[in-house]
Amino acid sequence: MASCNDQNLVYNFKISSVGPGRITGSDVVYELSGLDLAMKLHYVKGVYFFSSQATRELNIMHIKETTFYWLNEFYMICGRFRRSEETGRPYMKCNDCGVRMVEAQCDLTIDEWLEKKDCSLNKLLVYHQPIGPELCFSPPTYLQVTKFKCGGMSLGLSWAHVLGDPFSASDCVNMWSPFFAGLKSNRPLQITKSPDRLENLEPVKQPLSMKRVNQVGDHWVTANNCKMETLSLYLTTSQVSQLLSKIWGENPIKEAPLFESLCAMMWQCIAKVREEHEPKIVTICKKDPSVPKTGILSNSQIISSVEADFSIKDSDLEKLANLLVDRAIDEKNQIEKMVEKDNGSFDYIIYGGNLTFVNFENINLYGLKWNKHKPKFVHYTIQGVGDEGAVFVLPWPEKDCDERNGKGRVVTVVLPEKEVTKLRYELKGNGLLIDGDLE
Repeated sequence: MASCNDQNLVYNFKISSVGPGRITGSDVVYELSGLDLAMKLHYVKGVYFFSSQATRELNIMHIKETTFYWLNEFYMICGRFRRSEETGRPYMKCNDCGVRMVEAQCDLTIDEWLEKKDCSLNKLLVYHQPIGPELCFSPPTYLQVTKFKCGGMSLGLSWAHVLGDPFSASDCVNMWSPFFAGLKSNRPLQITKSPDRLENLEPVKQPLSMKRVNQVGDHWVTANNCKMETLSLYLTTSQVSQLLSKIWGENPIKEAPLFESLCAMMWQCIAKVREEHEPKIVTICKKDPSVPKTGILSNSQIISSVEADFSIKDSDLEKLANLLVDRAIDEKNQIEKMVEKDNGSFDYIIYGGNLTFVNFENINLYGLKWNKHKPKFVHYTIQGVGDEGAVFVLPWPEKDCDERNGKGRVVTVVLPEKEVTKLRYELKGNGLLIDGDLE
């Protein structure tokens, strides 16, 4: 957990704007889908850590120069939101206003930062302002470049989820790589097609994975009823293997589902913390394997709900894991229809509406290259998690992946502050935290 003293770790902020290198046009608009609008109170946060070797002879002017060409391909993230005068429904006006580029400094080295193993500190490396209250002046994308004492740098991404899900955000950032390698895009402008709108909608049942909240108007911020805290778990291969053996036995008949196994353990631990109000309904977000990599931004991840009719804290973990595998009901289309039926006039949250488990294992987190070097570590999470909390499962840092620790996982937990201390002790009892992590 970040302390008050930690706030001074990053300083000397400088802010500018960077847009595409060519004009998109004066009348280009992008209509938002119902699923886009369902996500408008959430923000994707990503941090990429690069060594001094990767950033050698790389300065902010070079980074900005490559950005001009990269944003030619993704001009949509440089636009600003407007509302339809007829319906009040938000849409994106692609007017090349640009992304915010932030420069900052840190007196630690990259290694010193990463040795803290505290993902809550990463918020200092991601400059963030929510959309609104004046839509036409609010950038949907921020990029923060922080220079570390060792010569390394971090790139912090703040991305309005309404633009696309974390898989889209990561793919978009990865497609910056060729421009760092010297590519200068001169191909004709490709206008991104707006998603097809659903029409003639029949009444639809409220999806369990979506929670309606009080209307926020033009200030797209989730209003929590309590302070939320972030907890970081770096699970080694040994810890993961012990967990899988605990759930499935030493010689399971079939391959154990790692993500669902981790979620089953986290679900039960959180249920024990909450005691009298066990989370019987949970939401699962993961990549849709049927969605092709086209470079087109969209909210197309699978959003499922799982409901249990038995006690979570007293359940067998294998039963919980199988429930997550076999009983997950995809509600993506249902959410789309619900928002379209109301023409985007109401506000919702997905992450934290129920206890939410998010699978980032299949994101290509390490696809961005600076000077042909991949990041040492990449971390993604979501801003705007509701009071029920969320658990994010990410792959182990790629530089440390081999046969010995390739199954390690980084788990980030966002929960109400009052629950985190109790959760630490539950996790320690299950071998997912060591004594030093309790301090």
